[in-house]
Amino acid sequence: MNFILTGATSGIGFETLQQLVKNKHNVIAIGRDFSKISSFIRDNKNQIREYVFDFDKVKEIERLFLAFELNSEKFDGLIHCAGVEETMPLTLCTPDKMQQIYDVNVLAGIELLRIFTKKKYSNDGASIVFLSSVMGVLGQPGKIGYCSTKAAVLGMVKASALEFAKRKIRVNAVLPGVVNTPMTKKLFANIEESKIKQIVEMHPLGLGEVTDVVPIILFLLSPDSKWITGQNFVVDGGYSVQ
Repeated sequence: MNFILTGATSGIGFETLQQLVKNKHNVIAIGRDFSKISSFIRDNKNQIREYVFDFDKVKEIERLFLAFELNSEKFDGLIHCAGVEETMPLTLCTPDKMQQIYDVNVLAGIELLRIFTKKKYSNDGASIVFLSSVMGVLGQPGKIGYCSTKAAVLGMVKASALEFAKRKIRVNAVLPGVVNTPMTKKLFANIEESKIKQIVEMHPLGLGEVTDVVPIILFLLSPDSKWITGQNFVVDGGYSVQ
């Protein structure tokens, strides 16, 4: 099967890439810095085509698809893992900063969806998985931009699931809690130790690993989930049930 994967060079995206390749799929991998995974790319060059792209350039996404140089091949799935996390009080959230968060976390996803669902790019029965966050259904101080963008993804998933059902294209979202990723390390580097301890303690099963999240992504991409669409799957170690 053929997949498009964004955010492919780190965290949940890279683990997803490794599993897709392991399962003999072909992947258009999109990321910002492939030097981090150059050996993996080199070892699997027959299954991976990599494209450097920054999803704050929303208007350039259609041009990115043209660069894929497809022949008659179409895609069976899209996994949108790219995103940004910002923690700051609202008094520091300028319109430009909020626009930047919305560009990457929301508008880029909508544009990917618009282009991917053209018949020339996707097969009927394709599966689309968006990475939202448990913050899309909860709130936390300092995360108005992040929470609101991840909540917007859930609305996009439900509406698009209905819009594309006639082609049996499924659209779902995965909502992880805090997972050990480079993004999390960046977050923890900017907050006090007591705050880190508090975040860890809010997860009854402890912080997650990328390997805790990727299996449900793979399930949603597979034919085994062919009757599931428009749903949000929380994978958060019990964070949201308290």
